[in-house]
Amino acid sequence: MAVTESAAPTSDTPETLEALLDKVRPRLKQVLKKYDIPFQDAEDLLQEACLDLLRKWDTVRSKDAWLVGTLRFKCADYWKGRRTERVQGFDPPELNEISPPQAPEQERTEVLHDLRHLVRGLDDRHLAIVYFRFGLGLSSDEVALRLGYRSSSVRKLAARGLARLQRSAADDPTGR
Repeated sequence: MAVTESAAPTSDTPETLEALLDKVRPRLKQVLKKYDIPFQDAEDLLQEACLDLLRKWDTVRSKDAWLVGTLRFKCADYWKGRRTERVQGFDPPELNEISPPQAPEQERTEVLHDLRHLVRGLDDRHLAIVYFRFGLGLSSDEVALRLGYRSSSVRKLAARGLARLQRSAADDPTGR
């Protein structure tokens, strides 16, 4: 049997797209709700499905089932596309900007060794404040809460600790 024959409209087949949409509107809403499609995108998907139906209007026998099925397919395809967008959302230059290259492990080890040597000259309270403030990146208020100091005292002690570290580095530039 050839598909080229146009199906004769029956009493339950709407003759216009508007009449068809009125008939299947609840089912279309149900599909869009099931797939959790955002409103602005739902309208586009429905329009695409309607355009596809209009292109094949004469060859489709059950227009209501075809429209609902096509909308389901478009909704599933929508979410497949959204998943791949997240993966391909960044260009390599943007990734380099977000995550700059890391220093080689040997260089990092040498810097940490030099830093450990320098902080040996600090007393415990300056060492703790410098570690919390600059090692962990806590604010002065957060350091004050953890160590039981006032915020202004933390700022002063951190400045003194850094000044001592700078003097130590200037006195012994090799770090040994």
